[in-house]
Amino acid sequence: MERNLRLYPAYQVARNAVFFLPVFFLYFSSVVSVEEVLLLEAIYYVGVVVFEVPSGYMSDRFGRRLTLLISGILWGGGGLLLGASHGFESFVVGQLCLAAGQAFNSGTDSSLLYDSLEELGRSREFRQREGNAHRAGLATAAVCAIVGGLVGGFSLRMTYLLFGVAALSGAACAFAMREPERPHRAESPLRQLVAVAYSFRNPSLRWIFAFAVGMDVLNHVPYEFYQPYLAFLFARPESEYSTTPAISGLLLGGAMAGGAWASGRAADLRARHGTALTLLGTTLMQVSVILAMGMFLNVLVALSFLLRSTPAAIFLPLGHAEVHARVHSGLRATWLSVQSLGGRLAFAGTLFLASKQLVDVEQFSPDRLFGVLRVYGAAGLVFLVVLALTVPRALKRSGSAP
Repeated sequence: MERNLRLYPAYQVARNAVFFLPVFFLYFSSVVSVEEVLLLEAIYYVGVVVFEVPSGYMSDRFGRRLTLLISGILWGGGGLLLGASHGFESFVVGQLCLAAGQAFNSGTDSSLLYDSLEELGRSREFRQREGNAHRAGLATAAVCAIVGGLVGGFSLRMTYLLFGVAALSGAACAFAMREPERPHRAESPLRQLVAVAYSFRNPSLRWIFAFAVGMDVLNHVPYEFYQPYLAFLFARPESEYSTTPAISGLLLGGAMAGGAWASGRAADLRARHGTALTLLGTTLMQVSVILAMGMFLNVLVALSFLLRSTPAAIFLPLGHAEVHARVHSGLRATWLSVQSLGGRLAFAGTLFLASKQLVDVEQFSPDRLFGVLRVYGAAGLVFLVVLALTVPRALKRSGSAP
């Protein structure tokens, strides 16, 4: 199990070498229409939904190591396929590979860490180790975003090829890990889903689930739309080298670096303010970024994107710790997969609706972008108020989860 603890940060580093993040919208839109770009993103999230629960069940039933190995192969293979694609249909296949790779990782990585620590009798180290591992992953993503933005100025396609090669090293890390011993194994798929539903009798789990679903939508809004935002802001005559990918990479790299810093301090924030207040603060931060992007087109608002990764970086160690402490080892990955499924499905639905607003639109204008962002921002404010009014007593306290 000590080997797992050593390899886990390396696995997170390999998975987060996402060179394409600052240019994916630019890359897709250089080949297909804006409507098809949004459909590709919706297809990705629907794909995650399709694979999410089966992958969580596979993890709980057949093991964390095998599931992570499959995830790494699909994650890297999808990147290589997208880098070699030249049309909408092949993009769809690549997006589905990435979706499956994401789904098979979702919840399984943190479950492997928690199970490994539990076998060693050191489960109380989870928050700090999870935060540190994600800090390493986000720091890697920051560097790769900057590099990807610079490389994308010359070749958008090359960013996906670099990602694919790096991602396959994550599969190598998973192969080198050991399967932790677990006192519980998954039952039938139906029994697993019934157990997840039964767990919602716990008000803390209900609140964490609702928070995760809503914030999955809000956290992805700046990520999905900041590239066209920058393209409008820094529009320049055609030249041999495009500056937008480089600027996008620098901003995304800064956001990831900020998230890395925040993730390492998530446990301290919880100890000082409690889980609920800490997470409500991150919600307000993300909603503010979305509303600013929907109202103004200027450099100062673009800089607010640096806060984009902080909410998710804080939620991952805190939210997962609350869930792992309340759900037994035979249900953890399934529970987190259902949670992720809800968020992905919600965001896929909103992307689909947004794409329908752009049908027959000859040119994607700043006003149309602002309209989409304002709707997301207004919905985010309503979501924040509902969350604040329904906080369970157990999540208001600081200290350790039961």
